[in-house]
Amino acid sequence: MTSAAQKILNRIRRHGRGWAFTPRDFVDLASRSNVDTILQRLASQGHIRHFSRGLYDYPRKHPTLGDFPPHQAHTAAAVARATGDRIYPTPAQAANRLGLTTQVPAGTAYITTGKPRTVHAGNLKIDLQKTSLPKTLTHYMAFMALQALDNMGSSNVDQKMIDKVAKKLTPADKKDIHANLRYIRNPKLADIARQLTA
Repeated sequence: MTSAAQKILNRIRRHGRGWAFTPRDFVDLASRSNVDTILQRLASQGHIRHFSRGLYDYPRKHPTLGDFPPHQAHTAAAVARATGDRIYPTPAQAANRLGLTTQVPAGTAYITTGKPRTVHAGNLKIDLQKTSLPKTLTHYMAFMALQALDNMGSSNVDQKMIDKVAKKLTPADKKDIHANLRYIRNPKLADIARQLTA
């Protein structure tokens, strides 16, 4: 195995079973054409799995059932890294994670700051949906907070909800929200955002 191939395999193993990736994740180790060749060879040797166009993973294994299907969150993250975009939970997922609702939504959709698309990963279909929030928001929790409160519906958001979410935000998160207030198109959501940063 060449030194470049070994470095690529070492990186894959460090991330652990279930990690999904694209050739772009290794262009610092070899040229793009060389990375493509190495990944194809590693897949043919059974070290990794090639499960969709430009997508690979280091599959999780079951002792009797064999390889698990590709991990949806890792797959969505791999696509985002390849395009330079960011992904976030959907509004309903964000509301659940921040404790605003007990409803557990399906997890095959994500919000993307890039182009909406559907990714087919074997039998799995992952929807990357467009966001209406400012793409200039850079802090994960800042985005999550606005997603969650927007999901609840502005007329249903009370002070208790705002306080609950605000406690989960760091000063940097609040600064990020404040800097993007003028880009929030929904006036009611913008008012809620102001209260988060107060």
